[in-house]
Amino acid sequence: MNKGVVFSAGDYVKFPSYAKDPVVEFKSLDEDNKVEIRDNSKNIKNTVKITGKKEGLTSIAIVQNNKILKRFNILVVNPKVVNLNAEIDGDLKYVGDMASIKDYVEVDFDRFNEEYKVEYKSSNEDVLKVDDNKIYAVGVGNATITARADFKEESFKYNIVAKLKSISVKKNISLDIGETTTIQASVTTEPQNLKTPKVKYAFAENKLPVQRKIRLDSNGQIVGIREGVEKLVVSCGSGENKVKKYVYITVKEISIEDKAVEGFYLSYYFMEDDLVLNLEWDEMNDAQTYEVYIKDNKLENSDYELVKTIDKDNITKRDGKINEKITLDSKKSKEFDYDIYVVARNKNQVSQKSKIYKVENSENSDDSEKTDSDNDSN
Repeated sequence: MNKGVVFSAGDYVKFPSYAKDPVVEFKSLDEDNKVEIRDNSKNIKNTVKITGKKEGLTSIAIVQNNKILKRFNILVVNPKVVNLNAEIDGDLKYVGDMASIKDYVEVDFDRFNEEYKVEYKSSNEDVLKVDDNKIYAVGVGNATITARADFKEESFKYNIVAKLKSISVKKNISLDIGETTTIQASVTTEPQNLKTPKVKYAFAENKLPVQRKIRLDSNGQIVGIREGVEKLVVSCGSGENKVKKYVYITVKEISIEDKAVEGFYLSYYFMEDDLVLNLEWDEMNDAQTYEVYIKDNKLENSDYELVKTIDKDNITKRDGKINEKITLDSKKSKEFDYDIYVVARNKNQVSQKSKIYKVENSENSDDSEKTDSDNDSN
């Protein structure tokens, strides 16, 4: 159907030999026009091109002066693909892989098998590309290769991943009880900078929950919960395409000796004649008590003295900060000059001092409430 074939009238003998060449024609002997006959002499002398238009058997005659010299039959058929066999020769797993395509088409008229070519199409050309009967894995992701001949189809699904070369992670991590940190892992691919599977974090040893030294989530965040060492395995990928490293987490008992009380802020006001100091600071993890120290700069050879101790179970909070007040008697009519700081305590440990605030009232000072700009640096 719809395919043309060139026909020649063949050879003939003239007598006498110098006679004119006969004029011959091709004619269809049927009335339903199963074929179309067109002169092809411009291309090849004494030929026609016959194209199939309708299915069925038709009779063609070579005639001269309406005399049939020869007749033959043409069967016009419309072949259907009855079987499509397509094969992908090669593994397509990683970016950079290549595979060859093999196929065979079977139609209901065997002589037309080779005329039916298979078309191949990729559902995602950013992942798989088809070129000259070869498939190339060019990116990470899912893609389907579809083979089609006539109305027959065959599909091949692929999940292309990056070839993992190595994983980089800090081998030893230390943190305090109650401290939170996140493990940072970097995966190298080949070729470089490809999208990788999600990094996985897991305990390397079987233990009861009460024996664990840390809490661990799926994103690599860890929280120290008790003193000791925990072994983790950090991995990416699966099977032969898997990279991993072991990480050792050391959880230490909290030490406040190297920490200072943060967020210390002071203001003051007078209530009648008494000086009221309004102090606030950030709560420190694992601090059991807080101590407020004041030095009276009006006294000769004075030193800091403890004026208040606050137990963690008795603290007062405002806006998320510890808030305490200290009252000094009858200071409004007198000159005064104080330096004030706060420290935290835990068992036998003492934190670093907070920054030192200066509170003063003299002939050259302003009696208005002091703010953060009125302090001296530590």
